[in-house]
This record gives sequence, C-alpha cells and structure tokens, in this order.
Amino acid sequence: MKSYKMFLILAVVLSADGFSQDVAGSSAQLRQLVNVPTAGVLGRGQYEVGMRLFDRGGVLANIEVGVSDRFQFGISYGGENFIGSGNIDFNPLPGVDARYRLIDESIPGPAVAVGFNNQGFGRFLQKVPGDTSGSEVDRYVQKSLGLFIVASKNYAFMGTIGIHGGMNWAVTEKKDKDNQPAFFVGVDKSLNPELSLVSEYILALNDNRDLIGHGRGYLNVGTKFNFNNQIMIDFMMTDVLNNSKQIGKFAREFRLSLVNQF
Repeated sequence: MKSYKMFLILAVVLSADGFSQDVAGSSAQLRQLVNVPTAGVLGRGQYEVGMRLFDRGGVLANIEVGVSDRFQFGISYGGENFIGSGNIDFNPLPGVDARYRLIDESIPGPAVAVGFNNQGFGRFLQKVPGDTSGSEVDRYVQKSLGLFIVASKNYAFMGTIGIHGGMNWAVTEKKDKDNQPAFFVGVDKSLNPELSLVSEYILALNDNRDLIGHGRGYLNVGTKFNFNNQIMIDFMMTDVLNNSKQIGKFAREFRLSLVNQF
C-alpha cells in the first residue's frame, strides 16, 4: 500500500513539474520538433523570425506572430538553389501556418492544439527524378500536414521530457489517394537548460507510394540549442529511414530562429 501511494505521489510531481514549465511562459514552449508541430504557441505580442537551410542550396524563411496567448499565425516562403550557381527555384506558393491552442496542459491531461499548415519540407517536386512515365506529383518530399490536431504532455525525468502525438489531413493535395488522414508522434528530451534532443516519426499513410515512398514513413531527428528563449539553433537530419525513392539519402539541415516581443 505504501509503494502504491509513493507511485501516485511521484506521478503527480512529475506531471505538475511539466505543467509548471508549460504555463510559466509561452516563449519557453517548444512549438516544433523537426517538421511536425507541438501544442505550444507563441504568447500574445511575441514574434518569431526563422530561416532553414536544406538540401540543394535550399532556404526556407518564416515569420510567426502570437495574436493571443492561444492563437499564432505565420507565413513561410523559400526555394532551392539560393546557395550555389544558376537560377533559383522558388516554391510555387507561400506556406501558411495557423494554430489555436484549445486546451492548456494540466496535471491529468495534455495540451491540445488544432491548426492548418500547407508548408511542406525538402525539395518541391513536379516530377520524380528518373521517372519516365510522365507522372506529375506537385508536392514536397515531405508533404505539408494540412489540417492537424496535436496533443503534448511534459514530464520531469532527468530534466524534462515531452511526448507529442497527432493526426493530420493533407487537404491541399490534389490526388485523392494522397489526402487521406495520417498520423505522427514525437518526443523531446532536455539534456540541460539549453540543449535538447528531438525525434519524430511521420507515418505518411498519405504518401504516394507508387512514386515517392517505400512505405517506411519519415523519421526525423535533431538537436536544439535554446539560448535564453530568444535564440534557437537546430541541427537536423531528415528522412533517416531513406523512405524517399530516387530522391537521395537522408539530409542534414540547419535552422536559426529568433524570438522577441513587440
């Protein structure tokens, strides 16, 4: 009986510590793992300016604004071959990111957010390299989430650990077999107040496996440096399982983000 009570007390302490970190300040909330979101949002009046460097000289810039303590809105735009020679291949459309936090994290339950994001990651492909069938794909290597719902829960465990999971529907995809619901999960683990590790797995049930994927899903991992909740530096490896056919092996990417207040 005593061991049972100790277990309950420990569970409450772990959950309470995660909750206190979550509500202590919106700028401290982790808002994105590698490609997938968490239930974190910017606080009212905060803004984030970021730049991501990816394969083939690609650059993706973004700006996010906390409209309220629950709602953030942002846009992103970029393309390939910014770094190097030759013409720049711009993405066909800007990306839009809108996220609303429905439920705050509490001791018994996770935070929950819903949103829309039409920004994919990696190269934008009109056709698959090497494919002679003439099939058009018109998508990013890792496609956008579209509509999504995500839940996040934080615990104290040798620092902190966050567990995240969600479901998405790629409503922007043109092909019926590509826009069915899909799922994603992720985890972040702090090593010290400035350094943490993140990992995510996107099941990619909505991948066009005839042209793009091997059916393995997308495993992305990264290391995050957070300096005073204002400067964030991410080193990432995407598609570690090499799911993308004829696109190449996993890619090394870099992201720099600055957070400030109006």
